[in-house]
Amino acid sequence: STVAPVVYYIPRKDVKTERLVRTPTTTHCPFKGEATYYAMRDGGEDVVWSYESPYDETMAIKGRLAFYPDKVDIVTG
Repeated sequence: STVAPVVYYIPRKDVKTERLVRTPTTTHCPFKGEATYYAMRDGGEDVVWSYESPYDETMAIKGRLAFYPDKVDIVTG
């Protein structure tokens, strides 16, 4: 069996969102709802997704940002 990678949903206040631009990409998850996507402002592919209005069961991730670990480096500090 395949194990899904851990996904961290980071609060927007902890992300330099001015470097991101929303893209037209959307997807649907049967457990969380509709996801919206963002790319780096200087162009390129989607690197972040977010659930702006998740289902009640996953409200804790509302508006938080999740990054593709193979597309960006997450730096703390």
